[in-house]
Amino acid sequence: MDPNFFGPRLMQARKMAGYTMQQLADNLENVVTKQALSKYESGLMKPSSTVLLSLCKVLKVEPDFFFLKDPPKFGTVSFRKKANTPQRLIDSVVERTRNYVERYGEAQSLIGDEHNFENPLKDVLVKTDEDVERLAAQLRSAWNLGVKSLARVVELLEEHGVRVLLLDEDDAIDGLFVYADGSIPVVVVNKRGKSIERLRFTIIHELAHGLLQFSDDILSNEKRIEELCHFFSSCFLLPKEALIKELGSVPRTYLRIEELLKIKSSYGISLRAVVHRLRKVGLINDTYYNRWMIYLSKTYGGKAEPGSFIGEEVARKFEQLLHRGLAEGVISVSKAASLLGVAPDHFQRVTP
Repeated sequence: MDPNFFGPRLMQARKMAGYTMQQLADNLENVVTKQALSKYESGLMKPSSTVLLSLCKVLKVEPDFFFLKDPPKFGTVSFRKKANTPQRLIDSVVERTRNYVERYGEAQSLIGDEHNFENPLKDVLVKTDEDVERLAAQLRSAWNLGVKSLARVVELLEEHGVRVLLLDEDDAIDGLFVYADGSIPVVVVNKRGKSIERLRFTIIHELAHGLLQFSDDILSNEKRIEELCHFFSSCFLLPKEALIKELGSVPRTYLRIEELLKIKSSYGISLRAVVHRLRKVGLINDTYYNRWMIYLSKTYGGKAEPGSFIGEEVARKFEQLLHRGLAEGVISVSKAASLLGVAPDHFQRVTP
């Protein structure tokens, strides 16, 4: 056992589990002290086989996890969270994301399914809302989407080389974007408490953090960055041309809610986001926008609203890779189960 590999891996496993060093020592029930754990992580000492098995049991990892080399290197993490989010929760999400990217990458290597991501928006500097609107249309064009509604945005991102991880987390966490190993885009979103429309919106918002290149004056203004990423999500999910097709090109002084509900059910975007989009493209004025916001809040509360988008957002690509590897005989059932983090019988299915 090489302590130079074991130490960082132990730290990663501990953070994934959300433990401080003292909490891990407590959960090990006197098998090892906090001081010994510190020496393990710093590479000054290595554990006995008995301690290693205890660590695996408490941290819920397989023994071979501690012998892997070179975990993915992360760039700057764009993290959306509440101000008082505990650091251990932040660390846990980041390290679980790293572990997911590593397992996904291993599956790709075994199958020979390397996919290089190309950012269609690189080398374009964002300075204004108009830039964002144009870039959202440019991304749709690059991905051959036209102005149609998008049935599944997770599947769309996965098809274009973006790793997507959906978590069911404490609501102090919203989502993050990070580039792994300099070139692999990773979107992580907490799905807890989110409607399908909000989940889709958040996924594209996090993608915007990675695709858009902001000018220096915007980079110094975190609130403005969030506004522009929000705007990108609206533009991408509901193109201006689609709105005009639905509601006409002439500014409206009156809208029936049924018109907005049709757009929501077709494009998978909330009523509030639709109304905000209408104002931004000039189809309603500020006064009428405010009337709609007041109406929705008074009638349905702060977040609830009528209507729904019928669909689901699920990350499938990783498991599909594993099924392909099983079918081609390059991955064993036990290996597939280990990579996905499930019991082997998950893959024991009879096929013709």
